[in-house]
Amino acid sequence: MTLKEIERRLRALKAKGYVPADRKGSTGVGHTFEQRMGLAETNIPVPDLGGRVEIKTTRRDSDSLVTLFCFNKGVWHISQKELIERYGYIDDSGRKALKNTVYAGRQISQGLSLLMDDLNNKVSLIDGNGNLLATWDVFVMVGKLMSKLSRVLFVIADRRFNADGEEEFLYDEAHILTDPVPRNFINAFKSGKVGIDLRMHLKETGSVRNRGTAFRIKEIDLWDLYSNIRNLGI
Repeated sequence: MTLKEIERRLRALKAKGYVPADRKGSTGVGHTFEQRMGLAETNIPVPDLGGRVEIKTTRRDSDSLVTLFCFNKGVWHISQKELIERYGYIDDSGRKALKNTVYAGRQISQGLSLLMDDLNNKVSLIDGNGNLLATWDVFVMVGKLMSKLSRVLFVIADRRFNADGEEEFLYDEAHILTDPVPRNFINAFKSGKVGIDLRMHLKETGSVRNRGTAFRIKEIDLWDLYSNIRNLGI
């Protein structure tokens, strides 16, 4: 698909006005967009932009987080099971779990926070006593960002609820984001815009179920990571 074709489809979708959500919940805005645009994937090849483009869609008034990438291989200083047992809580399913988004400079209720180490280019997960629990290399994280999200079609939708209380979307703003800036990504960590999402619990067998440690940012802050932002002017 060419950029001109994307722009044509975006204008046609906007011309329809508010369209009913095809799915309820937080993923409704993205799923509805993909369905209405005739897209089967969350990333599409766009030759005149130099490769595949990741699609990110948000409600204009959203406070939701979007996942940039997942990475947790070889980062733990204690076992994940010990991490859950020591710092976790009982979730709604009665399991010992640790499902929290952790940021730099502020502790969550479990006493965990992120520590930025500029000298060694590391981001560390620590507890309230300064114990080191996990460490991520900044260069590896930047590499993940550059490879997965080097090009993004970022679509913003207004929303309303109809008389039946069902959500409807107006897709009326779109941008192409390219050239992510490593320093912007690091600064977003320092300012608390980017957090690390722990998503793990203990199964009945006592083994760990880890859905992947996700690096997340508020959807509306995503474009702060990029140096080249092209308004498609739909």
